[in-house]
Parts: sequence; C-alpha cells; structure tokens
Amino acid sequence: MVAADGGRSGIRSAMNLQMEGASYEGVFVIADIQIDLPFPTERLAFFDPDWNPGNTILMHREPHGIWRVDYQLPPGETPEEALRPESLKARIDAQLAMIGHAGLKWAMDWSSVYSARTLTLPDFVHGSVIFTGDAAHLLPIFGVRGANTAFQDAQSLGWHLAFVVKGLAGPQLLANHSTERVGAAREIITEAGKSTRFMAPPSPGFRLLRDAVLSLSLTQEFVRPLYHWRTSRPHEYTHSMLNSRDDDNVLFKSGPAHGAPPQNVRLGDTGGEGDFLLDHLGGGFELLYFTDTDLSEDLQQVIKAARGKGMPLNVIAVGAAQPVSGADKHLPDADGHLRERYGIPAHGGAYLLRPDQHVCARWLALDAKRLQAALTTALPTRQT
Repeated sequence: MVAADGGRSGIRSAMNLQMEGASYEGVFVIADIQIDLPFPTERLAFFDPDWNPGNTILMHREPHGIWRVDYQLPPGETPEEALRPESLKARIDAQLAMIGHAGLKWAMDWSSVYSARTLTLPDFVHGSVIFTGDAAHLLPIFGVRGANTAFQDAQSLGWHLAFVVKGLAGPQLLANHSTERVGAAREIITEAGKSTRFMAPPSPGFRLLRDAVLSLSLTQEFVRPLYHWRTSRPHEYTHSMLNSRDDDNVLFKSGPAHGAPPQNVRLGDTGGEGDFLLDHLGGGFELLYFTDTDLSEDLQQVIKAARGKGMPLNVIAVGAAQPVSGADKHLPDADGHLRERYGIPAHGGAYLLRPDQHVCARWLALDAKRLQAALTTALPTRQT
C-alpha cells in the first residue's frame, strides 16, 4: 500500500510512526484571492510592514487570475481568529494598500493556516506500506519545495515499485528508494531550515541577523545571496547503492556525476529550436553511447540479454549522423556541444541513466563486461 494521505496521515498515526526534525513557532495565513494586479510572475517578500510589524508577507501570482497572499500572524493569535472573514479582509486590504492598490476589488478563493515544519520519517518503507509526499515528510513552503519534492518522490517510487512488482528486482530496491528519498528530504530540511529561520526568525538573535542582511543588501552586493531562498533542485543520489562501483566516474572532469540528473542540452541539428536531449529519453534505462560506429557484438549481446529478462533498456547513439547497428535511435552532435557538456573525449564514452533519469554509471571507455556489471548493480535481484 502506498500511503499518500497527506501531512495528517491517518496511516502514519495508526502505525504509531514518529517523524524526526523540528517545528517552528511562527503561524502563517495563506489566502488565494481573485484579483488583477500589474506585477510580474515572481515571489514578492515584504519584511516588517507597518500593518504587520515584525512579521513577513509573501505574494505571488498563480494561474487563472489568482494571487496568493501569505502572511505571518502576531504571537498569540489563534487560527480561528485569523480565518474570520473580517480579519482576512482587513489584512488583505492593508497589504493591497501598502503596494499601492487600495480599494482594488478582490474575491476570496481559498484560505488556511500553517506552521513551518521540517520533519521526515527516518524510513519510508514499513513492511508492505510505503509512505510518500507529505505523509512521509513535512517541509516548509519557503523555496518552492513542497509539491516539487512530492513529484520527485512519485517519480522515484513509480519505477522502484514497478520493477519489484514485476519481479525485475528484489525488495532491496524499495529499501534503496527509501534511503535515497529520506536523504533528499534531509538535504531539503537543512536548506529549508535556513529559509525558515530567515522568513520567521525564532529568536532575537536570528531577527537581528536577518534585519542586518536586509539592510546591508541595499548597498552591499556580497550580502544579497544570503537571502536567496529559491534553492529547490533535484537531489543527487551520490551514494546510491545503484551507482556502478567500477566505472570511470572519478576520471571525468565535467558532466553529470553519479546520482545527478542529466543536463538538458539543446540539440541544434535534430529538429529545430525546441529540440532537447530530454525530449528523447523516457520509459526505462537509457544508455547514451557517444559513438558513430556500430556497437560491438559483445555489447549487443549484453543489451539483448538484459531486455530478455524484461529490463527496459534504450540505446541512443549520440554524435551519429545516421542509424547505428545496436542503437534504437541516433542523435547528431555536429558541433560537439553535447559531448562537451557531458565531458566525453573525442574517442567516445557512455552514460547509463536510470528510469528516473539519474546517472548510475558513466565511462570514458565502455565494453560488454563493464556494462553488464553496471546493469547488475543498477537492478539488484537479490540481497548482496
């Protein structure tokens, strides 16, 4: 069973599972309003405004004419008091007046309250129950991490679980999913904790530091990166058990390393301005082989054997101007841009991507034995 029943997970409570991390005292109202505002699509932050002294307000545009207004409550105010219609109206009107749009008509679409929490289960897999999304971890919204992280959870769980259910891998593959995604949650918690302490300082010392950063940033450029909270990024599974142990990862001087997502390079010669590498990936393991010659018979036999066991494995010949024997498709790279971005030397090399498009092996020179070893590591069928 996949437990995706949200932050108040009844399944998690019924199993008496406890999350690890911290909860912050600051309480925020989140209100989506229908309104026409002439501001760009970006997050706006307001610190210590006159109508809400000492607190923080966020605003950003959403689809279909909706703007989200996100403001911190003063200490002692209850959620019930904050969500009274007259309280919501007074504060939203005050915020609109502060940004120069007093009296502009708006309509409430949805409102709620939340507190910033940085919590995760230490293990997402418990017997036949797998936790994901907010049921597995609770992350603050500062830095657009919530839904993004849940999408990454689903992308990871989708292929891990499918391969186990289909008998292509042993149960340790699900343990790998848990280890990787718990690691991602903890990385985000570390980063999000910094953002949370900046947006809602938990002590006078943190507030003093935050206010100093804001004031100095008006004139001192070196300070400005300290309040850049847009740090959402894919987690890199650097220490995954699925990463090849005898490839050439440490010998590369550039390109995506073990556990990293691939770089989405524009392909200038394969269909126009909108054609990118990732448009050609998807559906299984991907072998990006930088070659314009036919694959050796030994390599083709390894690929055929893997497919015969049910492993979805696609082979793309990168840098080939015409079809290559043993490859499912070819992608020209006449200017060598893709080869350069991936750190591939002139004589060729290769990358192996997992179904979630993270790198699990890369070689400066590939042969059948090394490919077989990487495939065995990437799709374990028994406990090792």
